[in-house]
Amino acid sequence: YFLLNGRSYPDTVTPGPLATQTTDGVMHFSQPLPSIINIPAGGRALLRISDLDVTEYQTLASLGIPMTVIGLNAKLLRDQAGNNMYYKTNSITLAGGESLDVILDASDTSKYQSGDVYYLYTPNLDHLSNDAENFGGLMTEVRIN
Repeated sequence: YFLLNGRSYPDTVTPGPLATQTTDGVMHFSQPLPSIINIPAGGRALLRISDLDVTEYQTLASLGIPMTVIGLNAKLLRDQAGNNMYYKTNSITLAGGESLDVILDASDTSKYQSGDVYYLYTPNLDHLSNDAENFGGLMTEVRIN
C-alpha cells in the first residue's frame, strides 16, 4: 500500500478516524486526520511532502493547480546571495528521506472557485492501487472552499 498521511485512497478523503474491528469484536481507531487538502477560495496551501519510503522514488502530480517548490529538506531554496530559487511545476519526485515544501496557489478566483475539486496523485499507475484492489493508493483531493 502507498499512503498519504497514513491513509490510502479512498480513505484519504474519509473524514474522522479510521476504524477496524478485531476478532474479539472491539473497534480500534487509527489516523484521526483525513488527508484532504482544503484551500479557502482565493487562498493558498503550504504542504511539506516527505517520502518515508526506503526502496522507491515517489512522484506526486497536481494537475489544475500549479505547485511552487520553495523548500528542499526543510531549507528554503535560496542561493548563496539569498536569491529565491523557487520554481513552478506540476509534478515532484522524491527519494527516500527527502522532503519538499510546495505552495498550491488558488488565489486567482476567476480560475479557482469555491466547490472546485482537484487531485494530488501519483502518475505511477502501479501506486494507484491497494494491492489487488484498483482505484486506491497515493491520491487525495484538493478542495477549494
